[in-house]
Amino acid sequence: FYHSQGLIMDLDQIEKLNDLKQKGLLSEEEFQQAKARILNGQPEAAQPQTVVSTNNYDYALILHLTQFCSWLFPFLGLVVPLILWQSKKDDPYINEQGKVVMNWLFSSLIYAVVSIILCFVVIGIFMLLALAVCSIVFTIMGAMDANKGVIKNYPMAIKFFDVKETPRVVTPGVQQ
Repeated sequence: FYHSQGLIMDLDQIEKLNDLKQKGLLSEEEFQQAKARILNGQPEAAQPQTVVSTNNYDYALILHLTQFCSWLFPFLGLVVPLILWQSKKDDPYINEQGKVVMNWLFSSLIYAVVSIILCFVVIGIFMLLALAVCSIVFTIMGAMDANKGVIKNYPMAIKFFDVKETPRVVTPGVQQ
């Protein structure tokens, strides 16, 4: 009975490891090493501790999407991303994504002020509409990039903060 119970526990541990590998939190090599330790019956205490660092792609995605809070309450789309960024600013990836979001927020604020002033000349109305469309599209693009681990400034963003951009990775055979 104990042997079959131990086997079930081993399978559960291997499934959990496989989930971590599928999420990109473990490399194939780390997965194979941990699996071998489990199958060889090495006790937990004797196993070397592997530090698994989680990615913050989901947090970065939310950081970008919180800009839509301003559609509910004015300036909430500026305050919420700022709070999220500052709360995890010590993480290099979140720090860069926060800079990307702030660059766009400050840029769009400037574009909005100029557009409002130009409303007296009628062209400002069209500029405000274009800014609204750009804000929606750029935010979604930024959130998708952030969820893939890509750091990229929004198009038309004024660079108030220096952002260390990463290239978009193109997977062969996959259309983007």
